[in-house]
Amino acid sequence: PAVKSQPGYYRMMLGDFEVTALSDGTVNLELGKILTGTTPAQTKRALARSFLQDPVETSVNAYLINTGSKLVMVDAGSGSLFGPTLGKLVANLRAAGYQPEQVDEIYITHMHGDHVGGLMAGDKLAFPNAIVRADKRDADFWLSQANLDSAPNDAKDAFKGAMASINPYIAAGKFKPFDGKTELDGLYAAGECAC
Repeated sequence: PAVKSQPGYYRMMLGDFEVTALSDGTVNLELGKILTGTTPAQTKRALARSFLQDPVETSVNAYLINTGSKLVMVDAGSGSLFGPTLGKLVANLRAAGYQPEQVDEIYITHMHGDHVGGLMAGDKLAFPNAIVRADKRDADFWLSQANLDSAPNDAKDAFKGAMASINPYIAAGKFKPFDGKTELDGLYAAGECAC
């Protein structure tokens, strides 16, 4: 069958897998403030070479993989954690012809808010039938109350966002961490802790 795409999603075949990139929206990021190993002036010059300037409008995406036997999503967007220009993932999932209840598993690359915030829809699981998988080291870091308590004030919201997004799946018995490089249902999870 023909592979269809729309502005909020892009679909392609990768071998036997159908992969759909789902837009959660965009957010303006001040790269001069968040990039490390460089200076704001170097960042400004690099952006200018590509006809860009700070802040840079940055896409937040997730990927839905139809393996033929499972629907696996990689990351879940930001939901309401990063403001009104994001949180469009579920609408674009539906536009692509799928329902949140159909997602079998969600693989989280790391627990920053723009990757986990979309797991929740208010106080409900946005993907009520999905098992959420993430590297155990990332979960141990971001879900630790001790780490939240000792974090600098400007980092506390990152911990709170991860906890608010993942802890309801833990309570529902729907969070299953993996340890390091692991094959999950025919897909390879790299397990890199972004702590």
